[in-house]
Amino acid sequence: MFFSAELVAKAAFVFLFEYELCMGYVQNTHTNFTRGKIVATSYMTLQLYSKIKCVQKCLDEKRQNRCNVAGYNVATRSCFLSNGDEHDLLDTADEAFGVFFFPGIQFIEA
Repeated sequence: MFFSAELVAKAAFVFLFEYELCMGYVQNTHTNFTRGKIVATSYMTLQLYSKIKCVQKCLDEKRQNRCNVAGYNVATRSCFLSNGDEHDLLDTADEAFGVFFFPGIQFIEA
């Protein structure tokens, strides 16, 4: 049985994130994808990223206090990383855009 590279990457991300939750490295985790929003400013744009990779990159950056919001364009598979907060999000009629917001995630050093 063969699995696609993206399926394996998704499974690995979920496993590692769940492991960090169980081990207590991550606290206050809650996020969802909100359509019809864009980030006002971003410090990094990544092309041809999946939603999972976009979230993963933002969480990696958040470890260095650099990412609070990941904007995403479903149509172009573009990821926009931002230090902003919920006040830096703009409404758009284009449902291809959306954001992942990580309001209270904290990483604990082991």
